[in-house]
Amino acid sequence: MGTAITNDDLERARDHLLATAVAWFKRDVSVLGIFLGGSIPAERADAFSDIDLRIVVESEQHSQFLEKRREIPAQWPGFLFNEWLPSARHCVSHFRPFCKIDIFYYDAAMLMPSPWYRLPIRILHDPSGIIAGVVEQSAGLKFVVEADELDFSISKGLAAAHETYRRAKRGELFYAQTLLDELRYHIMEADDWLHDRSPETTVLAKFEKRASGMVLASLATSYCQCDGEAILASLSSLVSVYRNQVVALHEKFRLSRPLTNDLAALDVVA
Repeated sequence: MGTAITNDDLERARDHLLATAVAWFKRDVSVLGIFLGGSIPAERADAFSDIDLRIVVESEQHSQFLEKRREIPAQWPGFLFNEWLPSARHCVSHFRPFCKIDIFYYDAAMLMPSPWYRLPIRILHDPSGIIAGVVEQSAGLKFVVEADELDFSISKGLAAAHETYRRAKRGELFYAQTLLDELRYHIMEADDWLHDRSPETTVLAKFEKRASGMVLASLATSYCQCDGEAILASLSSLVSVYRNQVVALHEKFRLSRPLTNDLAALDVVA
């Protein structure tokens, strides 16, 4: 990005993109509601923040919107490219000069109260009050960490540690570096769970501003050169942190998986 693009330029472009998107969707009678999530309604946005747009659609038309989720933003001025997953109900679209809009499509019949609607949102179009009603019904709901979620994360964290060790020993250093990042991800996830942080954002986003001191320091010093011994040293330091987290997760959530197995799995690569 050239230095000629200022923060004011980015914010004006983002406002224009949002206005374009909202006007486009409001024309369609099958769109029953539009609202914003993320950093903008939470008043934490900066010039580089993206647009988290939620579109509530009549059930009969929902599948058609999903099929066209890549075509819709491509019609708007400044479009550059999309990123998406084949089975997802959203599409992320990038625009000039450096804007990003993430559009989720909700089936109106599936719009149910959820603790997610306790997080800051901004309603932009709600002629029948469907969004306001769901927000009101969500007021007393709390986030609950599911046992399967914890089980999955710990297993993936252990696997990342093992694969980092294996690939570093084989000399597959680029792959080993990516696996170290996967382990970091699960360490960050565990830190949020252990400190009862609401999932207001993805695990990676703005972690520096909320992480506990020890975890933040350990992560910061774990980045290393693409060298086998350096990678193994970083792995050892991260495993030491993650081992303590795994013990704490077992104690806090009374997990049914054997703690002795988890610790033995980490001790192999410590």
